[in-house]
Amino acid sequence: MPAPNSNRRVTMRDIAKVAGCHYTTVSLALRNHPGLPKKTCERLRALADKMGYVPDPMLASLTSYRTSLRPASFRAVIGWITNHPTRNGWRNVKIFEDYFLGAEKRAQSLGYQLKEFWLRESDMTTERVSQILRSRGINGLIVAPQPEATMAVDIDWSLFSAVAIGYSLTRPHLHLVCPNQYRGIRMAMSEIAARGYQRPGFVMARTSDERVENNWSAGFLTSQHMLRDEDRVPPLLLDAWDNTRFKEWLAQHRPDVLITKYEEVPVALQRMKYAVPRDIGVVFLTLVEPGGKRSGIYENPGKVGAGALELVTSLMRQGERGIPDAPQQLLIETSWIEGQMVRKARGASKAERTRAGK
Repeated sequence: MPAPNSNRRVTMRDIAKVAGCHYTTVSLALRNHPGLPKKTCERLRALADKMGYVPDPMLASLTSYRTSLRPASFRAVIGWITNHPTRNGWRNVKIFEDYFLGAEKRAQSLGYQLKEFWLRESDMTTERVSQILRSRGINGLIVAPQPEATMAVDIDWSLFSAVAIGYSLTRPHLHLVCPNQYRGIRMAMSEIAARGYQRPGFVMARTSDERVENNWSAGFLTSQHMLRDEDRVPPLLLDAWDNTRFKEWLAQHRPDVLITKYEEVPVALQRMKYAVPRDIGVVFLTLVEPGGKRSGIYENPGKVGAGALELVTSLMRQGERGIPDAPQQLLIETSWIEGQMVRKARGASKAERTRAGK
């Protein structure tokens, strides 16, 4: 063990010598490994703190690098937790599947497997799902977006490092990764202003806005403060699509561009003989693909999934399990896609106008 006031680092072997155990036990305890008794982890971590142990960041980086070069015959599994009424129901929402594909690709590059676990299997209980996951050596979980805007999931969270995608998991509050919807709609408002639109209208299902923790309506109303009073169109929030209410709202407030997620909007405009974008512009907040005719926001779902995978593996390396006291939020920036449903920006060159759509 280093002498007092020594400049030499305290090592795991030093701690193990004082504790009377093997240094690998100390390594596991410092990572809060679930295979060790909780009291053992606490005792060895307390001893490490007392002895002044701090990890060597350069050694950790070297270890991570050497591990990444080593061909893996066995890949640890990270669980992808789904909760839709049917096993593959979540795959019907393309952005959800893109989250998965982004996470899966990043998992493979880091030496992990990503495996789906459906919480609504017959006879599945809180105890059983936790037991199944632990029996398969799974320490990390990514909770996929829930089928409803606000839902709870009951698992023995103390056993796992866990991250949620999106805001729909409202209990417990885990670390989460999400597109930055607030900045996304503000980006959309800035882009349509650059194209000469003066009276933007916001048309959204109430539950869709709730699913993103009202970040869309918040961003719209914040940007709307920059408009003249007479150009501030009240948002149209619907419990369900209502063609009559939409037509009345459109006639009363006369917006010149619509920001929406509703597939029904362009259909209704066509039936009302509006030409897009000649008569009115349309901006979608969740484009399925970054190309094509539609204008709007692409939420980079592959990067969201990759971010969730990176965050959960970071928690696993640090031995952070359970429900966090202060959950982190990792917000992934969105992208503006030019499309063909809004006017071109005033004063922009052709290259500049098409930049975002490439």
